[in-house]
Amino acid sequence: MRSTHSLYLGNGDPKNTLLLEFPLSSLTSNLSSFEIRTYDCQGIIFFGNIGLDNWFVLGIRDCRLEIQMSNGNGQMVLSKWGPEVSNGKWQKVTVDSTINTIDVRVNGEVVIMLTHHVKNEPVTSEHANLGIILGDLPTNGKIQLLRPLNPALDACMTNWAWVKKSTKALDDAMETDENRRCFENEERGTFFPAQGYATFKPTSFPLHTHGPWHLSFQLSFRVLEDGGLLLALYGAGNTSALTITLDGQKQVLEASLLDKLAHSVTFPPGICLKDWHTVDVQIQENQLVLKTEEATSSMDIPPADFKALEDTWVDPNAYISIGGM
Repeated sequence: MRSTHSLYLGNGDPKNTLLLEFPLSSLTSNLSSFEIRTYDCQGIIFFGNIGLDNWFVLGIRDCRLEIQMSNGNGQMVLSKWGPEVSNGKWQKVTVDSTINTIDVRVNGEVVIMLTHHVKNEPVTSEHANLGIILGDLPTNGKIQLLRPLNPALDACMTNWAWVKKSTKALDDAMETDENRRCFENEERGTFFPAQGYATFKPTSFPLHTHGPWHLSFQLSFRVLEDGGLLLALYGAGNTSALTITLDGQKQVLEASLLDKLAHSVTFPPGICLKDWHTVDVQIQENQLVLKTEEATSSMDIPPADFKALEDTWVDPNAYISIGGM
């Protein structure tokens, strides 16, 4: 179920940026607050500015808050302060600022208290607004962070109060675009739609040099529909060396080597594949083992196929695909 009161920050479309603007002359408070929930350890929560050289960024780096700002004194970075915020729990964040101070709190605890001095110069009519961008930086490329951040933040925000002003733009965005609304309940994991996938190089994973080469991994999954490809290892020319697929209708998990069906294991009748399941895959010389919570089965494989799998794994052009087709 999608929430009607929590906003998703990670839209990722620069043409659909969430921008709030408030006339400076109308502001009676510089205090903003919100609750945020994320497992993501890097990204931008919001960017605020009252001019090209007078801006403020609140982000997350290594699961903790980070501030980057620019004013009449130049730029500065305050990195990885306070408690870990990327734990999937709601965290209340408050940001209060004046021309010379910044006060940031998490769940009431002060994590950043900064006093700085800026010439109190009048704001020109060109910069008569406070602008706030949620989950991104300006798209004009004129803002250069001292320490670059990947802006996209997979996070939810609720109970916001921006400088005690109306934020009808946020309400309208959630009303017109369902993807702006977070799910009520979330958990660790990655969702792969039918054509979505992620790729990795086998060299990204440690290779143990002691003993004969072997391959073992564990997959935890649940499916919304009929299943599909869970994992595949491809060699040069996109040749398939290993695939792990799930046939949701037959409730069969299949492992194929070199496009030949090597082994399969069937889930017992009545098992719901929309619940979490785990499979351990172990490939040792001449043997492939599939192990689920319900059953364990093994099958001999030809030495030539095992050698071809090993050769693919160490091939610098090889890649692993998770999800997708």
